[in-house]
Parts: sequence; C-alpha cells; structure tokens
Amino acid sequence: MMGHQLPVIAIVGRPNVGKSTLFNRIIKQRKAIVGDRPGVTVDRLETECVIGGEACVLVDTGGIGESQHGEMQGAIDSQVEAALEIADVVLFAVDAIAGPTPVDHALAQKLRKSNIPVILTVNKAENAGLASEFFALGMGDPQPVSAAHGHGMQSLCSLIAKTTPKYDIQDPISDEKPLARVTVIGRPNVGKSTLINAWLGKDRMVVSPIAGTTRDAIDTDMPYDDSFIRLVDTAGQRKSGRINDVIEFVARVKAVQAFRRADVAVMVLDGAEGIVEQDMRLMHLAQEEGCALIVAVNKVDLLSDEDWKYYVERLDFRMRGLPDIPVFRTAAKHKKGVKKLLKHAVEAGIANATEIGTGELNRWMIAAEKKQYAPSDSGAVVRLKYASQIGTTPPTIKIFSNRPQAIKPSYKHYLEKSFRQHFKLPGIPVRLKFAKSDNPYEEKAKGKTKTANEKRHQEKKRSRG
Repeated sequence: MMGHQLPVIAIVGRPNVGKSTLFNRIIKQRKAIVGDRPGVTVDRLETECVIGGEACVLVDTGGIGESQHGEMQGAIDSQVEAALEIADVVLFAVDAIAGPTPVDHALAQKLRKSNIPVILTVNKAENAGLASEFFALGMGDPQPVSAAHGHGMQSLCSLIAKTTPKYDIQDPISDEKPLARVTVIGRPNVGKSTLINAWLGKDRMVVSPIAGTTRDAIDTDMPYDDSFIRLVDTAGQRKSGRINDVIEFVARVKAVQAFRRADVAVMVLDGAEGIVEQDMRLMHLAQEEGCALIVAVNKVDLLSDEDWKYYVERLDFRMRGLPDIPVFRTAAKHKKGVKKLLKHAVEAGIANATEIGTGELNRWMIAAEKKQYAPSDSGAVVRLKYASQIGTTPPTIKIFSNRPQAIKPSYKHYLEKSFRQHFKLPGIPVRLKFAKSDNPYEEKAKGKTKTANEKRHQEKKRSRG
C-alpha cells in the first residue's frame, strides 16, 4: 500500500463526449458504466494506473454536475472547480463529430485561467482531420483519438507522460524512515488544523517540509521520542467550494491519496455537529486503502455528559460495519487530549506494520478454528491448514484451506475480528487471503485410484473376451 503520492490526471468535458470511454481505454479496463445517453456515469472514479510508463492517478470527473437536470453551466463549473483542486494535468475532452460548441468554448475559457497543463483531447476522431477545427479553442494542439476504437491512444499517453510533473517526496535530509506516517482527515472546520498545530507546538522544530502533489499537499516531519513521525497532508482547499458535490469529491480524492501514503488516519469529528454520511465514507475508504483508523471527537468541551453519552451511542451504531475503532475525546483548541491521541496514532501506525512469526500465527489460527469451525460446504468439512504473513501495512495473511472457495464472508469476518483481538490491533485493517492447501498425498491417492480403475477396466475387457 505504501508509496509516493502520485500525480493526478483529471478528465473534464461536457456531457456525452466520451469521458468514461476515454477513462476505460486509458486504464484498459471497464471501470465505469458507459452508455449512449448523457449522465450515465454512475460512479465518480479514480484509479492508480501507468500512463506512458509513468505511474499516476486518473480521475473521471464525469459524475459531478451532470446530474443537475440539464444545468449545463452548473456541470461545467463543478467539473472545472474539482479538476483545478486536484489535478496536475487536465485532459479536456471534446467531440470531433459535434465540433467546437459554445459549452466547449466556455470550458476552454475557464481552463485557460489556470496554471495547470491542459491536453485538448478530441474524441470520436476516427477521421483525424476533424481535430483541426478545435484550434479555435486556443488550447494548443488538439490530440485526435478514438477512445472507442483505440486510435491515437499511444501518442496521447506519451504526451500525458511527458506533460505530467515529476515529484520527489523523499525526505531531502535523511533516508531514515519515520516511526509512523499519520494523516488527519475530516470535513472543513472540524478542527484538523488546530489539532495538527497543537501537536507541532511552538517548541517543536519542523525537520523538513516535503512537497507532495494533489495540488499543494505539504507533508511535515516532526521529532517524536528519539525518532520522528511524518504528518501526511491532505492539502486543504485553495478556495471555498461553492458546490457541496465538488467539496465532497475533492475531499475524497485528496483523502484517498493521503491514505495511500499513510500508516494511520485520524478521523476528526465535530462533537457539536454529530456524524454525517461523508464522515462514514471517509472512514470506510481509509480501511479499504489499508490505513489504521482512530477517531477523535473534537470540541468535546462544548458537550455535556449526557450529550457525550448520546453522541457515543450514535457513533457506535454508525461504525458497526467497521472493526473496533478506538475513539478519543479532544478539545484541540485547549490542547486537551491531544498528546494521548498522538501517542495512540503513532502506536496504531507502527502496529499496521506488524510482522507476526509463523508459529505464533498458526497457534492463533488453530485456536480460532477450535473456538468456531468454518461452516461445511454442502456437508463436506472445511478445514484451515496453515497460515503465513505475506505483507504489512496492512497485515496480510495467506491461509491455506482444503476448500478455500467455500469459506463464507461471515467466517472471514470472524477470523479478522479474532486476529485483531488476539494480536491487540484495534482499528487495524487486516487482509485475509485464502488459497488451496497443497496436499502431498493427494496426487499419490489420485495415482492409486487411477491404477486401480485401469486394472478393473482391463479385467472387464478380459472377462468380455
């Protein structure tokens, strides 16, 4: 999971120019639902991929604004605003058959005002000559492609690789690894910056600011015990978003980028405001990306004991699909609870990189299986044979079984919970992968059966003769 933050390529364009088809062609997979009518992209997508030999994140902004019941101007504003917040390069997609439209001109005008490189991508240009009309947009050389048929894609990908800025976010001072990489997430105005400033404190010297991407993210190293930790920035919004849809989209893309570079995410909630759907989505995303997760309920000084009790009950209910997430009370403005929170965040980050010995791992597996056996597979017994750790951050365990395909999701959840409790890893995502166990006697048994069958077959032939 761990790695550098990657540059972001965002596709923008008016509805029905083929943004999703272009996205799918570049990543060589069908990740978006593609249809012939405007507004059919059902999911806003971002995916890591390699374009022209360079790793990056490709984002399809098609889901923003296009659901606004034909409000074309709203769709344009939303997409451009989102792209300018997150993109290092914009692919401006237009339709060769329709030619430059007033909407394309409006989009071009907005994009020209930014300092971000824009590649004018003329889709549906099976006839490459049609692209020349788009010089009128004043966006440089149009790149003719046919996303549906793959024409011109190689040159487009080479141009993207050439245009994309290269980032080096290694610590310029030292090759030493931080104890943990911590990212702080949450909606605007919940107190994220106040919390980070309370951690840094005036007496703390910043070791080195490290430039990230996703528009102006700056990671910060700070001393901790005899080592240091890295605070992974999610890059605050550069201007106040006018449209909630955009704010959420941008926050999601930036958060996912931060999760990929962090060991642990601290989710800051506003004690006075309650929990909203966006908070839950970010928490689930952190776990999906392999980040350990802890929750900080901030501004608790504004809550009475009764309010706090009610808040925790609601929070427990909302987090029932997440694994035993530790919850802390903070009042960052008054520096209350912030040291304890940081200590636990660092511990969770270190725990996410836990390596467990094979003997210890198999003792846990045997005990977990004895406590609760796997449900049978149509009457056939399902057995766990052997476990070994194949990765960290998050801990990834391969479990060999006689019938791996028969292990039900409910039993997998039971094992994950048992693993976290046994090894004391609250809030740590764990990946269990199941594989067929190699039975050295299986082939011999098959061989014996085959030989016995052949003998019976020969005897039958002789008796018939």
